[in-house]
Amino acid sequence: MSAPERTPGTVTVVLTVLNDRRVERTLKSLLEQRRRPDRILVDDGSGPDGAVRPIVERWRARDPRVEWLDAPGTISESRNRALQVVSTEFVAFIDADEIARPEWLGELLGPFGDPRIGFTGGPTPALPSTCHGAGVRYYDGYLRRFYDVTARAHPTSLPMGNSAWRTSVFDQLGLLDTTLYPYASSEDQEMAVRASRAGWTGRYVPGAIVDHDFSELTSSSLLRKQSRYATGGYLVWRRHASTYEATGGRLAPYVLLPALAVLGAIFLAFPQLYWPAVGLLATGLGGLAVFALGLSIQGLRWERTYPGMRFRAFEILRRWATMYGAFRGLIYYGWRGRREVGSAPTKSPRSGKP
Repeated sequence: MSAPERTPGTVTVVLTVLNDRRVERTLKSLLEQRRRPDRILVDDGSGPDGAVRPIVERWRARDPRVEWLDAPGTISESRNRALQVVSTEFVAFIDADEIARPEWLGELLGPFGDPRIGFTGGPTPALPSTCHGAGVRYYDGYLRRFYDVTARAHPTSLPMGNSAWRTSVFDQLGLLDTTLYPYASSEDQEMAVRASRAGWTGRYVPGAIVDHDFSELTSSSLLRKQSRYATGGYLVWRRHASTYEATGGRLAPYVLLPALAVLGAIFLAFPQLYWPAVGLLATGLGGLAVFALGLSIQGLRWERTYPGMRFRAFEILRRWATMYGAFRGLIYYGWRGRREVGSAPTKSPRSGKP
């Protein structure tokens, strides 16, 4: 990658969007930042005839820092297009379904006084007015706890949709990997893993908050997205031996209990195995019920700190979606995660993480 000349102390905000009129609300929040961005690059995958460009041009007439960029392709390809024209010392990323709080950019840039810091990121809680349904409300609580517990300890798990980077990281290591699963590629995790292994440090910044619009999210669409993310995460795991969530011990109850129930249901087809089948079925289903109750009790203890956790039994479905996505990754891309496939197995080429 041939790097353009960098202007010290400056920052470009890359706003990733695909046919989403909510970009107007995001732009407004960026122009109200206490630490003013030097450039706002609207990274548009919908093309010059889409709905986004006229909105951006209207905002550019008010403030010349706002620019529209034609950036088709997957989210990795689109962000790479933006990175090729960034000439600032830092680059921050945000998505069109997010609203940056006024202190957001300043908080993200604060840790870069330490020259070892290569990237930072913050939390993406749901806008309360957009969080509907038990599954979605649980997911919001899950995310809030995820940032406090997991992202704080493992900055490589931070999503790129609320992050800032030294552009010298990309100058050194190259652009985002476009060979990953194209519809939820985990390119952000893969890039962060590469940066960490090259000696850069990541930092979770709890005050760098963007509010995430969950109005289009339902329990069923959430599970579908979770499955896609898991396929992308599977490739990063197999290529880099890096994961931050799943371990055999954690997954065991989500696998063994339904396996007992399924085995019992199969055995019911054989009269001579009727009672063993009933025993297996009862053990599996009863165990799942007790497990769900235990998760709910645990969630109630966390509810005051992480609202929505009282629906923690939804975690069973989320884990099943995760395992299905990882299994799909195994089938499509092989154990090493490098098998080439003719086309990817989902429809949308742009799936940003919530």
